[in-house]
This record gives sequence, C-alpha cells and structure tokens, in this order.
Amino acid sequence: MQFELSSAFEIEKSGNKLIDHDKAALKRLWESVDEDFGDFISRGVGVYIFSIKAGKGILPWYVGMAEKQPFCMECFGSHKLLHYNNAIAARKGTPVITLIAKMTAGGKLAKPSKNGHKDIQLLETMLIGSCLKRNSELMNIKDTKHLREMVVPGYLNNPKGRDTKRIKALQEIIGAGG
Repeated sequence: MQFELSSAFEIEKSGNKLIDHDKAALKRLWESVDEDFGDFISRGVGVYIFSIKAGKGILPWYVGMAEKQPFCMECFGSHKLLHYNNAIAARKGTPVITLIAKMTAGGKLAKPSKNGHKDIQLLETMLIGSCLKRNSELMNIKDTKHLREMVVPGYLNNPKGRDTKRIKALQEIIGAGG
C-alpha cells in the first residue's frame, strides 16, 4: 500500500472570514491541487488533514477520509465546513488542506469504492491519534473517546511533570516524543 502526499494548500476565505465554498473558489483550489500534484489527485481517495497555518507553525484541526467518493466531493461537504469554520472563527491564520492519496500497485491514483478501503480507514485512525497529540481540541469526535482518555506516559496524553528513564526508554523504542 503506497500513499503520496500533496502540499498544504491554502483554502480561500470569504468576506466573513470563513471558508469560501462557492463553486468558483473550490474549482480554483482543486485546479491548483491537481496542477501541483501532476495528476488529478482531486479525483483520488485517501486521507486529508484540515489545518490552520499561523505564525507559530501549522496545527491540525480535522482529519477525514475520502474512500467512497473522491477528495473533491468529500472534503467540503456541509458537515466538514462546519468543523473548519468553527476552527477558524476564533483564531487567526490561514486554513490549509493536505491530501494523502492512495496509489495503486501500478502507481496510479486509487479510485473510490462503494465498499470503502480498509487501509484508508486505518490510516485515518492513526493520523487522528497523531493529530490529537498535537492538538487536544481536534474537531474529530467519531472513534476518539479512547484516544482522548487513554494516558500512556511518554506516548499519549502525557501527564505533566513526568520525565523518567522509563518514559525516555519507551520514546526511544517507538520513536515518539511525549
């Protein structure tokens, strides 16, 4: 299973500082994405991360997957826009989206499937866990209860003030930081 990354693409804001989701704005976004990727990634499937880029870097706010329909039809549905707009309404920064496209064994973009893609589902879950470590206010709710409540010192929801030899040893083994 091979996945390819896109750049983080800026999403236009409208006059009210929320996501500009009219057809023309979204068409410009997808044309830019396809041009940069060198293929029609907008018609592909995989995982996407909505983030906000600001002076202190980039922070993820929502992780989603496109598996039964392509990115261009999945990423800006009304449910997703609600999450994105809630994230950007109270903070400064530029909204961006990063695509992680599934490829076939022959190096082509994978296509949507009515049965879904188990590898895309697994990758989304893994990325939600990673993004929750970076941003405890991540907008994802589905399947995050255990990820939000589980405490594994040195790995997940690290308690403050604990920096022992055992934590450092675990981090060395798994290549993670608190």
